[in-house]
Amino acid sequence: MAIRIFPLIAITLLSCGCSSQNENPSQADVSSNWTPAELSERQGDLYSYLLSELEEPEKYVDLDEPDGRIYCLTLTPMDQWADTGNWRNIPTDFLHEHPELNTWYRPATDAYLKDGHVLTKDSDARAWMEWVTIRRWVSETEAEVQTGVWCCPLGGGASTRTYEKIDGNWRIIDYGESWVS
Repeated sequence: MAIRIFPLIAITLLSCGCSSQNENPSQADVSSNWTPAELSERQGDLYSYLLSELEEPEKYVDLDEPDGRIYCLTLTPMDQWADTGNWRNIPTDFLHEHPELNTWYRPATDAYLKDGHVLTKDSDARAWMEWVTIRRWVSETEAEVQTGVWCCPLGGGASTRTYEKIDGNWRIIDYGESWVS
C-alpha cells in the first residue's frame, strides 16, 4: 500500500519530530534541533521504507501551472517550517537508495515559504512541499508517521498513520487523524 498523499486528501499535524536513540521510546520524538544527520538506525529503517512507498506525484497541468506542478520533498515536520520554510533536503543516503525521488521531486531547499505559499527560489513559481515525518515512537517497533503536502493556505493536507515492524516488515496498524485545507 502506497503512502502517496493527494493534494486535497490529508491528516493533522500538531507536533512532530525525531528522537535520538537515548530517549525513552514511549515519549514523543520532538526536537527543535531536528536534523536528518541525527537519524537513529530504527528511524533510518522506517524512513527508508516510507520513501520506498512513495508514488510519483500527479503533475496536474492548468493555466496557473502550464508545465505541471512542481513538488519538493522533505523529512522536516510542518511545525518546524517557521515563516520561510526552514526545510532540509532528504539525506543523500536515502536518495541513493531511491533514485526515482530525484526525478519526481526537487530538493526541499529549492523552495521557500512566503505568506504561507510555497515558491521556487529560481523563478518564484508555485510549488508543493511534500513531507514524511516520524511524529513519535510508541515502542521500539511502532511509530506514528505523518505525511502531507502543502502549497498554500487552502491547498494542503496531511494524514497520520501508525506503523509497526512485524516479522521484519513495516505495516500500517492504525489510521489516525487527517486534515485538509
